[in-house]
Amino acid sequence: MKSSRTAVATLIAGLIVTAMGSMALGQIEAGATEPVARFDGHKVYRVTVKDAREYLAVTSLADDVWTHSPGLGDLDVQVSPARQAALEGLGLPTRVLIADVQGLIEAERAEVLRRRQQRDLSWFQNYKTLAEINTQLNAWAAAYPGLVTTFTAGTSLENRAIRGVKITGPDSAEFPKASRPQLLWHGAQHAREWISPMVSMFLGDQFLMQYGSGGISKALLDRVEFVIVPVVNADGYEYTWTTNRLWRKNRRNNGGSYGVDLNRNWGYQWGGEGASTNPSDDTYRGPSAFSEPETQVMRDLVLANPRLRVAIDFHSYSQLLLSPWSYTSVLPPDAAIFDQLNASMQGAIQGVHGQFYDAGPTYTTIYPASGASGDWYYGAGSTPRKIYSWGIELRDTGTYGFVLPADQIIPNGEEIMAGMTELASAIAFPAKISLPDGVPAFVDANATSSVRVSIVASPGETLNASSLKSYARVGSGTYASTALTSLGGSMYSATLPAAWCGTGVEFYVEASTTSGKVVRLPADAPTGSFIAPAAEITVKVDDPCEVNSGWSLTTAGDNATTGKWEVADPVATAAQPGDDHTASGTKCFVTDGRGGAVGDYDIDGGKTTLTSPTFSGLVPGDVVRRGTIVSYWRWYSNNQGSNPSSDTMPVEISNDNGATWHTLETVTENAGAWVYKSFTVDSVVAPSETMKIRFVAQDQGGGSVVEAAVDDVKVVVAACPRDPADINGDGFVNGLDYDLFAEWFESGDARADFNLDGFVNALDYDAFAEEFEN
Repeated sequence: MKSSRTAVATLIAGLIVTAMGSMALGQIEAGATEPVARFDGHKVYRVTVKDAREYLAVTSLADDVWTHSPGLGDLDVQVSPARQAALEGLGLPTRVLIADVQGLIEAERAEVLRRRQQRDLSWFQNYKTLAEINTQLNAWAAAYPGLVTTFTAGTSLENRAIRGVKITGPDSAEFPKASRPQLLWHGAQHAREWISPMVSMFLGDQFLMQYGSGGISKALLDRVEFVIVPVVNADGYEYTWTTNRLWRKNRRNNGGSYGVDLNRNWGYQWGGEGASTNPSDDTYRGPSAFSEPETQVMRDLVLANPRLRVAIDFHSYSQLLLSPWSYTSVLPPDAAIFDQLNASMQGAIQGVHGQFYDAGPTYTTIYPASGASGDWYYGAGSTPRKIYSWGIELRDTGTYGFVLPADQIIPNGEEIMAGMTELASAIAFPAKISLPDGVPAFVDANATSSVRVSIVASPGETLNASSLKSYARVGSGTYASTALTSLGGSMYSATLPAAWCGTGVEFYVEASTTSGKVVRLPADAPTGSFIAPAAEITVKVDDPCEVNSGWSLTTAGDNATTGKWEVADPVATAAQPGDDHTASGTKCFVTDGRGGAVGDYDIDGGKTTLTSPTFSGLVPGDVVRRGTIVSYWRWYSNNQGSNPSSDTMPVEISNDNGATWHTLETVTENAGAWVYKSFTVDSVVAPSETMKIRFVAQDQGGGSVVEAAVDDVKVVVAACPRDPADINGDGFVNGLDYDLFAEWFESGDARADFNLDGFVNALDYDAFAEEFEN
């Protein structure tokens, strides 16, 4: 027997076919005089439906369903003026996302035309036609002949070329081109999703531009090959520019209607749930699997490239990372690997602009969809190799939907670039090495120190435990290796040697797998390395936040009605931690630590401020201060509710007892975990005796769920005793000090009395020279 969820899914999938059959949006008879489709008075609503009856009631009134894979929960529907009163009269939770669809389209077209007239805009500051995209592919090949090869995968139904590029570094003995794994990115299977080809192009552009600078982009291009097909549905994409901005399918003449949904036409589990048999529907699967030339072209491209290991199908909108399966709720054999890679991409994407992308199998994360590209790549295309596949839904979460403003292209591309770099690294490198706490701002002088290291084997690889080592040196000597100490799971500790004050420890980390592959951090080690400066560390604040040791839980201007700061043992919710961070503790500062439903005790109505007591960022004595470091662990969540990711948490520091404030960071990420942050505050504000730090958690938008927590706050000052030869006081002994002393000595300046005997003579010169040489 099917589970209740599966039964509902089956019912909803059937209702999609029935309801969408009545939708006439964009079903315009093609011809030489075909008018441009208009949507005057249309609105996009977000309606929350809880059962099949409500779903059918809403979709029967919709002219189009914008939700990527419609089902229970939040449903985005486009509704014409004649049906809006009926929809609003259903009495379901409803809000308007887009009040004027036609106005939005016209504003977009005007903005595209305006930006075309601006000569100072970059290529990615405007949407591009199919011809402009193809021209840019040629431009890449001309500008980067050693890295880019163009190709034509095939032709569309209307004989338009479906073009792409392959991007990889020059051939090498260590990484021969002929054996490099390939990663495929493609966009615009659904014609109206203009952001998808732009992001596909942005990825290629960034890797090409960054190759010459070295770093991770060069390391990846020297090890893998990227295959990019920006526009799969060439006919449909062209049609969105000329006739119907919201067209989804290809341009197949079905005899009274047009189009096949290409992402329901792939030949793995074709014809099941979430695909329609009605040619008028936007999810029409076609008469047979691979009936369309566009899907045939992409199938043949994959079969002709046996080195493919990853396939990404970019779509919009909803901000999702969707892995197999789409056709069934049964988890794929590599579910654990997909979870690992999803988490890696999520963190990287969120770390750029704070945008959260939900992740998981398509069927259970959104809803069923049979005949989808991702299932074919992983299910059928993987034979005899294995292809890990995703459908990635790009920005946004409904504010603009398919008509995303052009100013979102670059930030969307930047965050996806971070995610794809993580994914490509998992394919290119046998393991991923990272420093969760970063490179230490300082290590304690004259004592050994430790750095936390994370090492995770890539899919199909196993770590060789005896190979996990750190290499370190002080000065210009040879590197000495030390075995990493396991901390459990993927975490290790690297021990660094003692270094005297004012110098530093150079180090890198190395690991190998049982297959004999080696990876290092940094990637170019030992040529490149990390440097941790050594200094004498004075602890000024070390607060485990188990009790309130003088912190203020409110300040003037705070207006939050719920979710105010307190010291508590937090109760876990979908937005709040279930434990503090301190290993031996139980409490932390949290915005109301009670449990219950996710929105019961979150921040509502404004802001709530947590402010530290005054502390000193200085140390006494004749020393050279190297830096004042503030660190803490924080938890932040704002990705729940009906208005997710709309709030921020500024973290600020003051050096005048709170009279003025300066930003350390503005938190937007939803890590779902405790996150360690460390700042050398000298780059923000001059340290003083009267310093404070504050955390401003806030709910400034309706419908968002915001929770925050802070724990283990620490302030240290790094300093070194002043060297007598550092006469200019800049913390370094060098030629500047020698020149300054010579100037004083030659002029008989009293400051040249280095031995303090009351005279300026050769004895002072000899004393200074001795200190200088030491």
